[in-house]
Amino acid sequence: MIRDMLALIRPGISLAVGLSALAGYVMAAGALSGGGGLFAGTFVLSAAVSVLNQIQERGRDARMERTRSRPLASGRMSAGQGSLLFSILLALSAMLLWPLLSWRALPVLLVVLGLYNGLYTLMKPVTGWAMIPGAACGALPFWIGWMAGGGGLFAIEPAYFFALYFVWQMPHFWMLAESNADDYAAAGFPVPANSFSTFSRQAIPRIWTLALAMLGGMAPLFGLATGLGQAYALATVCPAYALLAVFARARVLRLASDGFLAGVVLMIVTERLVS
Repeated sequence: MIRDMLALIRPGISLAVGLSALAGYVMAAGALSGGGGLFAGTFVLSAAVSVLNQIQERGRDARMERTRSRPLASGRMSAGQGSLLFSILLALSAMLLWPLLSWRALPVLLVVLGLYNGLYTLMKPVTGWAMIPGAACGALPFWIGWMAGGGGLFAIEPAYFFALYFVWQMPHFWMLAESNADDYAAAGFPVPANSFSTFSRQAIPRIWTLALAMLGGMAPLFGLATGLGQAYALATVCPAYALLAVFARARVLRLASDGFLAGVVLMIVTERLVS
């Protein structure tokens, strides 16, 4: 039962969401203290979104090799049980976020659910560009953390990080679809392999990764990573990552993109903590 619940909440993804929100909190508050509730709330919110998504896609999941053993797709857990777990997680998330966000917790929940379980999930069987609302949802946790840390809704820092996370997710999702093309096709999901030429399938994710390298290197223009050490690190790492984007295989490039994003975010957040 515990293993099935872990499969439903996808703790790895939920952990990444929680850490992203915590980074936003630190950038706004200038300290880690007080961010525990935010981390827990966004972790649980991501878990709730994952459970609802698997309820929605259980039929298609059952047709894919990599997902057919999931609790709902395999029938080990009913949709009713999944719905109960989703409701509990969503309510818990609201309780954890309310002390930090107050009334703003409600629109946060609605926007996240609307983007991921609404637009993304409904568009996914229709078009490969469903990744756009999916990426927008994945870029929101930093902004949520920023607001929870006392930052204003409209500021340059969360806008920059939103763009950074959004651009990162585009090649990430694209290369994930490439590596699981047969599975997605079996479930009826549009995949790049069925919509683009071989050249385009190789070029498009690399263009996005080059954009990510450029955006990472532009951090000092937004008043971020302004120390000499950070600026030197960006001037070294960004061109190296851009060069890797041109020649690396998709799997290597996906891992490198994850590491690049984590490194840039950690560098900027650490600078804010010690300043």
